[in-house]
Formats: sequence, structure tokens, C-alpha cells
Amino acid sequence: MGIILGAIITFVAPQQGSQAIGVQPIEITTGASAVNRVDFYVDGVLIGVARTPPYRIVHDFGDSLAAHSIAAKVWSDNYRHVDQASVDTIAAGGEALNVDLVEVPLRVRTPHPLTANDIAVKENGIDQTIRDIRADRGAARFVFVVDRSLSMGEGKLDAALRAIDAEARLLRRDDRAEIIFFNHNVSAPRPLSQRENVRPSGGTSLRDAVSSLDAHERTYAIVITDGGDRNSITSEDDALKKISGTKLTLDAIVLGGDSRFLDRAAGNTGGEVARAGASTLQRELHRMLVDINSRYTVVYQSHGNPGGWRTISVEPRRRGIEIVSARKGYFAS
Repeated sequence: MGIILGAIITFVAPQQGSQAIGVQPIEITTGASAVNRVDFYVDGVLIGVARTPPYRIVHDFGDSLAAHSIAAKVWSDNYRHVDQASVDTIAAGGEALNVDLVEVPLRVRTPHPLTANDIAVKENGIDQTIRDIRADRGAARFVFVVDRSLSMGEGKLDAALRAIDAEARLLRRDDRAEIIFFNHNVSAPRPLSQRENVRPSGGTSLRDAVSSLDAHERTYAIVITDGGDRNSITSEDDALKKISGTKLTLDAIVLGGDSRFLDRAAGNTGGEVARAGASTLQRELHRMLVDINSRYTVVYQSHGNPGGWRTISVEPRRRGIEIVSARKGYFAS
């Protein structure tokens, strides 16, 4: 909320005490009626005008985290009334600062394309400024993490590989697809075209396989397993910490069993876990890939929180919008 004179004016972005860097929206809502225009100022300089709702412009704050004073003047009633509000962003305080741009994959049921006005994002209970909402997931890396342990016999492993071969057609031309096999050992990722002739054998190191994922780019990991884990060295908490970054979404298909670890991993990263048998595995994989292709990604600049686990909550601002699933949080150094 800014400094208010007259009609209520609320800054949607940026918010008081946040940091402004790069290209981002400046937006307000107002209780004034018969609005003629909204003038936006940065450090006393008029930088844009909005005449119709949403009252929003886009401004390039550059790559320096200097403090700024941002003001909005709302002219209404044939320019006879003017109300104004302002917020102050904060500087880096003279020290090097890592600006955390956080990506939140989410699934939404909405009657119209999602906008920043439709949802609110909080991190550890602190309101965050949404910088972008993308309906197109963009080019991504897909990693199929496939259990090849002895318990994946009786046609389960063969069904998994057939399903991947058949449904990989849903990936886009600019996607990159890889596969990781694991039993008591974990293979390095390799292109789908270089898949070796594998047979079920050995034990199961599910947590080790999942924690081996390197996700410095937008990555969708799809785990196919019967859910067991008898050989992992990595603990559940350490594996969750490793994957709960801002670039990885984990989905899983569990054949004939359950996995508390995969349930937590999918929940933390905005994915889902499906249960299937060998005969229904391809159907579930098809549905999962179609769903991934239709997800939104929300981008915000994290502020106001220390390192460690940061909890993310996404809530609708309007009726008729349902948040089906979203990333629950991530670890920040």
C-alpha cells in the first residue's frame, strides 16, 4: 500500500520495500471513479501514462539495484480531482546482491488467460512482485528417470520404454530429451537415441537417481518406478533439498506401489504423482506430457527472505480461478 491521499490507490507492483531491477511492470489499482488517466513517475520524472485498466506500464530500471521513489497520480472526474500514492524500493546497501528470479510452475483452471492481476504470490508469507506469467512453457530439458531394478520385471520396464518411445512425439522441436536408468547404480543421462538394451536387474537407488539431476535450466523430470528404494545412500531430506530449486519440476508414474519421497518431491517442485499398471502406463505418460505442455510459469523477484527453505504460496485474486498445483517452495543459498 502506498501513501494515500483521497481515493484508495494500491500498488500491485512494485511493492514497498522491494527491489527494482531490469524490465518490470509498474501497476496500481484505484478506487476512484471516472478515471481519466494515471501518470507514473520514477524519481520525480514522468515515465508513462495509462488511460484504461489495468493501470499498468512497463519500465526498465536497468541493472543497478539503486533505491527508487515510484509515484502514481490518478486524474478523475474530467481532471477535476487528482489522487496520488507512492512506494519506495530499496537499494543493495553497497554490498553485492544476488537477485533471485524464481520460476513457479503451476497448473491453473481459468476461464481466460492468466494475468498478474489474477493471482497473488507470497514467499514465507511476504508478498512478492510478479514479473512475468508465461503461458508457453518454452524450450525445456526432459529427463526420463527409469527404474531398471529386478522388481521392474514382468513387463514393467518394457512397458515404460515403449511408452517413452511412443509419447516422446509430444515433445517440441526445441526440447532436449534424455534418459537415466537406475537400479543399485545410477547411469549418467544420455540422449533417448543412445539408449542401451537394458534388462531388469539389481537393487533400487531411487533417491540417488533423483538427486543426481542437474537442473540449471528449465527441466522436467519424469520418474517411472515401482516406488521401492533399498539402496540409496542419499537421505530423503538431502534428496529433496537437492532438487527443490527453481528450475526443476518432478513428475512420477508409480507402478503398483507408493512412494512418500516422490509425493513430497512432486509437491515441492509443482509436479504430480500418478499411479498406473503396465497396461495404463502409456496413457498416464501421455496425459502428463499434455499437461506439462499446457502449464503456466510465474516469474517473480524474491525479496525479504534469508537463505534456506522458502515456502511459496499462490492464491487466486478473482473468482473462477482454481490453482490446481504449484511449486511449494525451494532452497536458497
